[in-house]
Amino acid sequence: MFFCLPCLTLIIYFTIVGIFIPSKRAFIKEAIKCFWKKLTLQHCTDSFDDLVHKRFVMWLLDRKPRLAKFFGKKIRFDLFLSFTAVIFTIVNVLLLVLLYKWLFIKSPCEAGGGVCPP
Repeated sequence: MFFCLPCLTLIIYFTIVGIFIPSKRAFIKEAIKCFWKKLTLQHCTDSFDDLVHKRFVMWLLDRKPRLAKFFGKKIRFDLFLSFTAVIFTIVNVLLLVLLYKWLFIKSPCEAGGGVCPP
């Protein structure tokens, strides 16, 4: 894959988790290496997303065997991560637009353009 969206998703996830859980900070470096190798079309022996996939499936196997069977195929795991990245991106863009409007654009109540409830 030219652009490794699952690896990018894992970088974002482990960056956020690494803020709150220091033991997960070591994964960020590995996720960045995985993303860079796949982006530059280099060969990986066992990439980081494969390791995370295996760990995730083994974790699911103890709790939800049917989900573990579903995510057992790598393509389904990659599609799930890609879908998650798209959703994260959409939500972040919407939040940035709302933040911009809140900080820099006056509301109709402040501009005197309408009647505002008390």
